[in-house]
Amino acid sequence: MSVQSTQILALEAFEHVKPEMCAEYEAAGVTIDNKVKETEPGMLVHALTKVTETSDEAVYRWLEVFDSPAALEAHFNSPHVQAHVAMLNDTMLTAPTEIVLYTGWSEDEKAAWLDAHPGANVRFAPILASFFLDR
Repeated sequence: MSVQSTQILALEAFEHVKPEMCAEYEAAGVTIDNKVKETEPGMLVHALTKVTETSDEAVYRWLEVFDSPAALEAHFNSPHVQAHVAMLNDTMLTAPTEIVLYTGWSEDEKAAWLDAHPGANVRFAPILASFFLDR
């Protein structure tokens, strides 16, 4: 990946959960939250909220803030996160996870990141005003 920035960036992940699996999903959220806190020093915020709930599904949002693109890569490559995601996909979700990245990257940097992550269900937020601190 050609992103060289040390800018802080944010991610939202929306997960659509089977209604009968909410308790298990939330317990798994606590488990992965603790593991991320232990193993990912570049994660500045890792917060799970419930956005909506209907008889068909509950939608949860992870808000994640990283201190650098390297921290984002570490999260995506974490064996703990990969196992967590595989378990969710196998048993709990009604739809693929939707990921939105908030960055100060150029269009070329965004394209390079997407090229390095083929098949990722990721889009970049259309930011109208922002700042991203350097560390």
